[in-house]
Amino acid sequence: MSRSRPALTLHHAAIVLIVCLEYLQTLMVSFASRDISGGIDAAPEEFSLAAACYASVAVLVIIAHRWMVQQLGYRRLLRLSLLAFLVGAVLCAEAHTVPMFIAGRMVQALGGAAFFTASRVQILHYKGRERIPALLCLPFGITLGSALAPILGAALLEHEGWRALFWVMVPLTLLVDQVVARAVPEHEPVENEQADHLHPWGILLLCAGIFLLQFMLERSRYDLFGDPLVLLGSGAVAVVLLLAYLWHDVRHPTPLIPYAAFSSYGYWFGMGIYGFGYLVVSACNVILPVYMIQGLGFTVESSGWALGLTSLAGMVTIPLHFGLMVRWPSLKPYLLLSLVWLGAFGWSMSLQSEEVTMVRLGWTLLLLNTLFMPFALGTAAAGTFRRVDEKVFSHAYQVKNTMREVANSVGISLATIVMQMRTNLHYARLAESTSHLSPGYGTMAGGGDPWDLLNHPSTAALMRLSQEMTRQATLMASQDFFRGLAIVAAFSMVWVALQRRFA
Repeated sequence: MSRSRPALTLHHAAIVLIVCLEYLQTLMVSFASRDISGGIDAAPEEFSLAAACYASVAVLVIIAHRWMVQQLGYRRLLRLSLLAFLVGAVLCAEAHTVPMFIAGRMVQALGGAAFFTASRVQILHYKGRERIPALLCLPFGITLGSALAPILGAALLEHEGWRALFWVMVPLTLLVDQVVARAVPEHEPVENEQADHLHPWGILLLCAGIFLLQFMLERSRYDLFGDPLVLLGSGAVAVVLLLAYLWHDVRHPTPLIPYAAFSSYGYWFGMGIYGFGYLVVSACNVILPVYMIQGLGFTVESSGWALGLTSLAGMVTIPLHFGLMVRWPSLKPYLLLSLVWLGAFGWSMSLQSEEVTMVRLGWTLLLLNTLFMPFALGTAAAGTFRRVDEKVFSHAYQVKNTMREVANSVGISLATIVMQMRTNLHYARLAESTSHLSPGYGTMAGGGDPWDLLNHPSTAALMRLSQEMTRQATLMASQDFFRGLAIVAAFSMVWVALQRRFA
């Protein structure tokens, strides 16, 4: 890529900012989900529907990414995507009803879904040693967005309210648009001789299958025990529709995604690592704010800073991991290390109590945000695309980002289900233990009368008791989740250690 130094620097900035913008908005919405739900008077299942609609639109845009590039050109596509992202943010900021909020998130998905793939494909403009700094720009952008999201989100929630989370995207999107307009070339970095083709029946099958799958995953948080047969039936129909889409696309002489051109053991093994990593990260993004704010009693702002700063520390380990992989490219040691850190993180978090300080908790968060994520996802990136031809790289990356959307939905649903089950269980046990006050209650030996239930058994006192029981149940449920995460990491370590083929 023959450019002057300022142009190169601006193009690097574009790679960072494009992906940072998408991560920033997505994680801020996740961090502030309770506040947003309350602001638009959305029931949990209605907010869940908004997430399903966003993911469904995102998957369709990702699958059609290269076709749209060929129709519009890269710069024009990105600028139109940024415009859609901005319009969607304004609709969400002005939303007073659930349908308007869902519409805003769907418009945002039309734009934001293009960012991740576009950012990675821009790296193909560079060759040889020039590609190394460009390659580092992508994880730096992801890390920057992941770090800023809880910090900025917490500050805006505390001082401005949830609508500011969307209004702040307007100036940021306009800034990124100016960088894109000046730095991103119109043409593809690597052109394919065969143009992509959209096939109406294939797209129809994909639309129906993806929406049904996402809806089933989101509804599983609320209907898993109430209507399990309906959920299983919906999931089965979604799988049949998606298999029908794959059958249609694979057998077509001009498929939208030429799967055969990049399929290999190494590619699909790497996709499995990616899927595991995204599932873990999305589940932890749900649990950690609840655990820290509702379970341990930290403030929203202090929790945001702890999550953000420990993510920002990944800026150090990303180049470290990259340098190690250049010198020792074997995947197995890095996967084992990442799982050791994940297991240590889960077990340490399961042992924390309400006496823990933010500093001590921050050291534990480093294991997840600074060590596990860069090593696991960086190793997945190296293994997945090591032998993919650059002519079909965009297609291979589109499939990977489609899987990311599904893995994120699975992780969020799994975390929510586990928290609901364990919180209800612990709350019921706490309620049983307090239904009859122990003989020692109210005495010095029994801890006095902290709830003032003996002298003033008022509604306010009972409310305080109920709130404390809810906090303790949330804390114990979160500890159960992290204990389970440590066990999963241990079994995964054994499985990886027994593997002999990695590429």
